Amino acid sequence: MTSALTSPLSRRMLFATGVLGLAAATSAATTAPASAAEEEWTEEFMTRPETREGFAVDAMDDWQVENAKFIIAVTTGHGLGEEAATVALITAIVESWLYNYEPAVDADSGGLFQQRPSTGWGTYDDVRHKQLAIDAFLGVSTHSLAPGLLQAAPDFAQWEPGTVAQLVQGSAHPERYGQQVPAARTLWERYADDVEPYTA
Repeated sequence: MTSALTSPLSRRMLFATGVLGLAAATSAATTAPASAAEEEWTEEFMTRPETREGFAVDAMDDWQVENAKFIIAVTTGHGLGEEAATVALITAIVESWLYNYEPAVDADSGGLFQQRPSTGWGTYDDVRHKQLAIDAFLGVSTHSLAPGLLQAAPDFAQWEPGTVAQLVQGSAHPERYGQQVPAARTLWERYADDVEPYTA
């Protein structure tokens, strides 16, 4: 552990370089870029939070904010707007609390959306690569065989976001997605105007 973990990130455990053979974050103080065109988005990883007491949009740390902004940036980069971003955000909130998980915490799942290589979402590295994971979730990737948003619900804007998320994810707890719609709407309103579409 480093002294950097005395920040708000101290509630989360970072994987150090070499521990379990997993890649470490280069900095616990990474902040979300305001413009995706000017800065590189990171691929840092964090372990699962110690509790599941509830997601608080106003208590997000820098990593969660960065990932929320990146989901918005990639979604708008594909020409999709608030409704698609809302579905992606509620899914990442429920599945990972907006953390990019390196270790497999549920079977072979990993990454922002807890996608599983064994069910066609790509390789171990694909599901943990944030852009590839978002692309796969949206249904605009070439590496994933699983149906994403655009395949599962082409008319997704006409559906409740939680229902659409469940069509993509097939969760054992489908009710959880709809519960996070207010948080996702808040994130969109808070950050969408400050983040340029990501098209790399």
